[in-house]
This record gives sequence, structure tokens and C-alpha cells, in this order.
Amino acid sequence: MLKLYKKSEIAFALVWIALYVVIMNIALQFCGGFDNLSEKSVHQVLIPVICIVILAVAASFWIVKNKLREKYGLCAFKGNKKTFLYFIPLIIMSCTNLKNGFTLSAPWAVSLLMAVNLAVGGYVEEIIFRGFLFKAMAKDNLKSAVIVSAVTFGVGHIVNLANTADVFGVLLQVCYAVVIGFLYTVIALKGKSLIPCILSHVFVNGSSVFAAENGPFNNLAAAVFGQTTQGLTELVSAVLIILISGSYAVWLWKKA
Repeated sequence: MLKLYKKSEIAFALVWIALYVVIMNIALQFCGGFDNLSEKSVHQVLIPVICIVILAVAASFWIVKNKLREKYGLCAFKGNKKTFLYFIPLIIMSCTNLKNGFTLSAPWAVSLLMAVNLAVGGYVEEIIFRGFLFKAMAKDNLKSAVIVSAVTFGVGHIVNLANTADVFGVLLQVCYAVVIGFLYTVIALKGKSLIPCILSHVFVNGSSVFAAENGPFNNLAAAVFGQTTQGLTELVSAVLIILISGSYAVWLWKKA
């Protein structure tokens, strides 16, 4: 990997993206995707967990071994917390999964393993997209690197179509993931650290396993729009995420 990295950092990043997408999709096929978590066994869910942990350890070990922690943002946050509004908008965005509260839709062991799988996946995605890919492109054109990092991160979520029947939900996820990707990229760029992005991404992914689909937010949406559907609720939620993440990203881009 070091030889490839020295020859072309972009090729190095693309190899990691390909490894992540291929390995995790094969692993998720073994466990039957994200749907019907309550019907899965511990052994089924354990396969993608093992795969993502191996990827996370391999990427982290490579960075540490080659003394690239500062370059790839695995270091302390260096921005002004006041200018970053003490990360309050980031925290609000990170908690939107839990708008209807918590629930347990599967046995504890299965739920925890899936939460670990998704959380570690968030960590790996930050290293790949905000680390490897962004840094490789930023050397030539910073603005292009920001755009490509955000768009590839968002569009990359379309592979979830292979693991769920919720096509509308995945397409919405792609849309707001582009905006979140832009926000994470700006935070990493301005704060010279991936830690805030990693913490947010890990929490968003991990908590999604325990997020209730029905609750106060649905009731509020129904009161505002009349008799509502799950699709409309997802749309309203996506719009809120885009507004919060987008406005915060623009603020940081101009002020930080």
C-alpha cells in the first residue's frame, strides 16, 4: 500500500473506497441486509462486524505506522470552538435519528452488533472520504476536493439499495448525505481534525439501530400536514437535516 500511496494518493484512496464498498456489500449479503433485523441471528450479523473492524484496524494501523495522523486528522481539534458555535448545530443534526425516541426492535445482542457494525463503518468512511480522498485531491484543487469528497460520500450511500427494500428512504439518504458530507469536509478542513466528524458519524450510524420510527415527530408532522405517511415524515426529516447541516457548513466556510 505504501508504494501505491507514494505513486498516487488518489489511486490509493480509490482502492480503499473499492475495498470498503465491495467487502461490506458482500458481508451484508451474507446477513441479509439491513431489513428485518429482528429475524437475524448473532452469527449472521457477526460477519459484517468482523469485516468492518478489520478494515478499521488496517486503515488506522497504516496511518499510525507511517506517521500520518496529523495529515489525516486523527489528532486533536485545532479550530476555535466559539467560531464553530461549540458544535451545537452538529450535535442537533447528529441527534435527528432519535426524533421519535428509542426502541429495541431486535434482541440486544443482534442490535448491539449491528450498531457496532454501522458505527465502525462511520469511522472508516471518515478516514476514507475526509482523509484519503480529500487530502489526495486538495493538493491540486481545494474547492474541487471539497465538492468531490461530499458528493462521493453522499452518492456512495446508493449501494444501500442492495441491502434494503426502502428505495425512497435510500434516495433521501443520498441527498442529505451529500450535504452532511460537505459539512464534515468543512469541519475537517477548518478544524484540521477528523475527530468531531468521527464522533458525529459514529453516533449517527450507531444510534440509528435504536431509533423509533413512530413517535412525537410523526405526530407533529401529522398535525402540521394533516394525515401523514412514513414517506412524508422521512421527507420532512431529510429537509431538516439538509437545512441544519447546510447552513452550518456555509457558516463555517465563511467564518472559520
